[in-house]
Amino acid sequence: MATRQIKYKRLNASKQEIRLLELAPAQSLDEPVVCRLITVSLSDDLEFLALSSLYGDHSETEKIFVDGVPIVLTAHLAQALRHMRAVFFPTLVNSAKSGPSQRPQKRGPRWLLHLLRHVSSILPDPELEGKTPLRLWFDMLCVNQADERERSRQVLGRIYGSAKMVVGWLGLKGEFSDEGLRVLKEIDNAMPRNWGEPGDKELHPEHYSPQHRWAEKVQHFWMPTEEGVEAFTLPHWIGANDFMNRPYFQRRWILEEIALARFPAFLIGDDIVSWKQVLRLNRFQEEFRSYPSDLFPPRLRAQIADVPLGTVHALLDEFARRQRLEKMEALNSTQSSSSTRGTSNM
Repeated sequence: MATRQIKYKRLNASKQEIRLLELAPAQSLDEPVVCRLITVSLSDDLEFLALSSLYGDHSETEKIFVDGVPIVLTAHLAQALRHMRAVFFPTLVNSAKSGPSQRPQKRGPRWLLHLLRHVSSILPDPELEGKTPLRLWFDMLCVNQADERERSRQVLGRIYGSAKMVVGWLGLKGEFSDEGLRVLKEIDNAMPRNWGEPGDKELHPEHYSPQHRWAEKVQHFWMPTEEGVEAFTLPHWIGANDFMNRPYFQRRWILEEIALARFPAFLIGDDIVSWKQVLRLNRFQEEFRSYPSDLFPPRLRAQIADVPLGTVHALLDEFARRQRLEKMEALNSTQSSSSTRGTSNM
């Protein structure tokens, strides 16, 4: 669709060349995306973000501008680019007009700010007053879809694996998304750090079925109101289920893409969520839907989002496994260095 209007120059495979988008800043979320394509060599010190997204409804389209040429994308993809620009551009400012799309940029979550401090070259230089671009890899525009070599799984896998962060676009927020995200964050904060990890149940049986003592901190989420209104009819429950029912999580092929990332995250509207929060919410849902609990009413089990998240769970568990391996490697490296220093001092 869009790429037919872009004239691609052949990439030099021997130099491991790829294309990146450089997004220009904007004064508001609603401004059309303006960007240019650049060619760079893929290397360990190349820093860029990658965007992973479903195409969306082909009947709903929006124009963006690539190298000054208007390009038609689905509205879903254009929204993804506009929200990536809003979230990752520190120079996004309010328009003179008031309105929901001109809200001040929110401060990112702590884990994201910590990560970006170590990959600062991805982001625009604030000293240049917003004149520097945001570098992003997006297969719909950065890959010549007519070139089978560029579209090969091996090449795409190498790019996703090289990006400092791969962001999965879930779409615009729904009416109750903010309430649902609050549930996700509070459950993540209340849940013990190693809950669900191998061996943790034997060490802390009080945190598992049927006691679930840690969940006392979030028990209010499933309690009826004083008027007797059931929790599953309230905004926070509807919003949390809506998040986990997003079409993005139903596509195995797209989840396999984000599984290659060094650090995967998910973007819904202007809120970014870490893969760990999604994993832990999924574990919470599986636990309380499948096992008896002294805290969680049995009548509510059927109201927990029951979606085919086995693939998601397996992939996110792989991220957790990879993180544990990295910690072990770092520990072994430290011990090895200490041992070497001790030997040299003898």
